Amino acid sequence: MPLTPPPARPLHKVKVALVLSGGGARALAHAGVIEVLEKNHIPVDLIVGSSAGSIIGALYADEPNADKLREKIIALNKWDLIELNWKSGVKMFWQLRGPVEGNALRCFLQKNMKAYHFDDLHIPLAVVTTDVHHGDAFVIRSGPLVPAIHASSAVPMVFSPVQIYGRTLVDGGVASPVPVEIAKQFQPDIIIAVDIGTNPDHGSVKNAYQLGMRSLHIAYYKLSDWQNKAADIVIHPAVDQFGMFDDHANEHLYQAGQQAAFAALPQIQQLLEAKQIPSKRRPSSTCENERVDFNFVIKCND
Repeated sequence: MPLTPPPARPLHKVKVALVLSGGGARALAHAGVIEVLEKNHIPVDLIVGSSAGSIIGALYADEPNADKLREKIIALNKWDLIELNWKSGVKMFWQLRGPVEGNALRCFLQKNMKAYHFDDLHIPLAVVTTDVHHGDAFVIRSGPLVPAIHASSAVPMVFSPVQIYGRTLVDGGVASPVPVEIAKQFQPDIIIAVDIGTNPDHGSVKNAYQLGMRSLHIAYYKLSDWQNKAADIVIHPAVDQFGMFDDHANEHLYQAGQQAAFAALPQIQQLLEAKQIPSKRRPSSTCENERVDFNFVIKCND
């Protein structure tokens, strides 16, 4: 197994970068935002996704059709993407394991994406993960898609970490919940960030577990707020009442994304006009790079 991803396709003159944050089930709102952008001819030249944002970003980059994206995800529930393995869960106390291995997520991606490699995508995609040993974000833009998305979505204490490229990778939201600073590396003219994070609860805490979770939530929120400041446009759907694993309100979450995108649309269109960016996205150029195959394709039940 290589220690680095293969060379990524070069990106030139990125006009609009779309940044999709982490947030678990709240990622349905990302799809609502994407529908509004697409139907109003807002170009997207690059997608940068962290955690659940990488899942939605990959599905859309693979098939840039908002209606098709909605069909794939609107009826999803958490058990379509996670499977519990209590043996692995017990081992987490002395091994780098978690109760979820990620097989269900990989099967979902394999069944719902035509692309196998990043180079097969119609829109360039950057997937953000966190390297737990180096303590920083690790961005993947080439090679096989599924292991990269799996790593970006591997929530600590829930998913087992993903071992690829000689690294131990977990959820991208640990290091970069709203990866605007990653998008800036590609020097886009405009960065549109969609933040589906939630405000920390300001109620009382009654035990050490609640205190620990509240502390993590505050840190996540503060980091997200700091990253949002570097975006040109921030779309923040009203999803505060929903948790990461809530799957009972998909339609509501989708509509929250639509509503937030509609509210931001005049500002987006004004900025496009000021930057003289045409409303129709040009087809992405492709290049033949070296392909690296891992044995990450798994047998899925139909």
